[in-house]
Amino acid sequence: MPHQTIPPDIVSPLTKDQQINELNSEVKCKIAQSKVHGVGVFALYDIKKGQRMYCAPRLVPIFYTIPYGSLSKLFPEIRELVIDRWPSVINGSAFPSPNDDAKLLLFMNHSNEPNYDLTNDTALRDIKAGEEIFENYCTMQNATKVYKWLKCD
Repeated sequence: MPHQTIPPDIVSPLTKDQQINELNSEVKCKIAQSKVHGVGVFALYDIKKGQRMYCAPRLVPIFYTIPYGSLSKLFPEIRELVIDRWPSVINGSAFPSPNDDAKLLLFMNHSNEPNYDLTNDTALRDIKAGEEIFENYCTMQNATKVYKWLKCD
């Protein structure tokens, strides 16, 4: 993969250590196989009720410039996501947050008893590591017109 030039206005202005801290505090979920439907969004760690989950992507992603040798300071689950998605980081490539790259919200499945609040991007209850994250599609206006199978009260 060729080295790409990232526009400077979307490169994080934070120091290397600040970038590491930001990713370690904001990346809480990943996409994985779901027992409910195809793939879904799953918690990497325990998430407390009311805690922000960063599943709603930024409108403009931020690219990080953490050198490959410093990726070991990321939590192992986050480091694995970064290396799996952007192997060219070994050559010094910048990379977006796994939250922004995956657009987690687009892979979130429905439940009538959701554990995620889209409006506030927060956990509606305590969520255990490895648990699937669900939103309630019925909160969207005209949801049953899009999801013909959906039953909203």
